[in-house]
Amino acid sequence: MQYGEAMATLRKNDLKRLYLITGEEKYLADKFLKTLTAKLFPDGKQTDITKLDDTASVNDIIEICSTMPFFCDKNIVHIRNDSLFKERKSKSADKRETLFINLLANMPDFTTLILETSEKADKRRKLYKAFEKYGLVLEADPIRAYNIDEWLKNKFREIGKTPDTEAYNYLLATISIMQQVSLGFLDKELDKLALFTDRRDIRKNDLINILSGLPEISAFALAEAAGNKNIKKALYLLEKQLKNGVHPISILIILTRHVHQLWKIKFYLTQGLDPRAIAKKIGVVPFIAKKLIAQAKQFDLQTLRQAVSNLADADYRLKTGQSTPVLFEDLLIRLCR
Repeated sequence: MQYGEAMATLRKNDLKRLYLITGEEKYLADKFLKTLTAKLFPDGKQTDITKLDDTASVNDIIEICSTMPFFCDKNIVHIRNDSLFKERKSKSADKRETLFINLLANMPDFTTLILETSEKADKRRKLYKAFEKYGLVLEADPIRAYNIDEWLKNKFREIGKTPDTEAYNYLLATISIMQQVSLGFLDKELDKLALFTDRRDIRKNDLINILSGLPEISAFALAEAAGNKNIKKALYLLEKQLKNGVHPISILIILTRHVHQLWKIKFYLTQGLDPRAIAKKIGVVPFIAKKLIAQAKQFDLQTLRQAVSNLADADYRLKTGQSTPVLFEDLLIRLCR
């Protein structure tokens, strides 16, 4: 079950006795766990939670889950353990898994078990299927630009703001340049946005004021200028970033990613793929793909292939101390000519 669906069950007070929280997106896992804990302890007293890690054996877990609580009516057990889904097949491992599954199938009414793994659990395992059958599985998968829409809409609803189309598209475009989307970072920045303006509607300039200090944003503008073959603007933005102390490697990473995207898009265009298929291939939302396709059409495939090679060479030179003052200028001029 995805994050939005899982949170909906909590809003409906549809509480389970078994929860498996699995996946690499810690922000989503923590947010769900915080909301779940608040539902389990509406009085705010969250001291009655037994916390275990991967040192606890299956027998330990069975004993704790089966023990009647003395000073409260709930027995909440929270386990952080990755090893339960990693054990290799053996008679002893199969026996432990069978014991655990029997516990899940016959969990006492007074116990709520929450198992959290920091890595994606194997859906083929019997243990995973048992959690699906008897409880709820939250798949806290990493968020990318192409699947962040639901989270963004929920966040804007939470802070009581409504972005107009231009602002929302700008935010998606900004997120698309991030190599890894940090939901924790976005959460804090959008909370700042709620304090920044009293208006309910959010405009593009509001987002620019909040996000413009990020090196990625100015580097994104540079990459956009290069993609549009606007050499004058690209060189101006390059000079501005270097003067502002942005590390050359940061600039190179974003420029390389942008050019690599254009190269892939140009190849897909030669294969006859339509914009929607290309968007899916490169992992961006359709309107961003449309902009990138327009840029890619201005280049031939060989130019982009050579640009990718030149950028790789520049990366090597920067990391080995062989770069020259005109390294970036030369890259941009050769790309945009």
